Amino acid sequence: MIGSSGTGKTHIGKRLWEYAKTHSDWQRFDYFPSVIFWPDFMQQLRAGNKFEQRQEMKRWPVLFIDDMGAERDPSGFAAEELNALLGCRVDRWTIITSNKDADGIKAIDGRIFSRMIRGQNICVGVNTQDFATR
Repeated sequence: MIGSSGTGKTHIGKRLWEYAKTHSDWQRFDYFPSVIFWPDFMQQLRAGNKFEQRQEMKRWPVLFIDDMGAERDPSGFAAEELNALLGCRVDRWTIITSNKDADGIKAIDGRIFSRMIRGQNICVGVNTQDFATR
């Protein structure tokens, strides 16, 4: 889901995540579901933490990445990490929210947007007023 800040993307994403969790076979996995707040996860990964979780995320039956593109990434590290992760998640539920539009995601890395819309994936633009300003 892509769109401006405050439009309910995270709320909708969490609802989808809860739905996917109830409709997946969790018994086959050592899986401790959690929402991945991408800017914080990238900060921790750069600090040398979370490498094991990064590897586990490739196999999780459902992954929810919140606020992709909000991190500062002048080196391209976050874009490379996301490309590698998405490349391993074909045919698995992956929910992503971003306050970037399609062009903004393409500017980060065109491969990311291509993976987001590839095949039967669905990319939704949330176009509504910021909840806090209503």
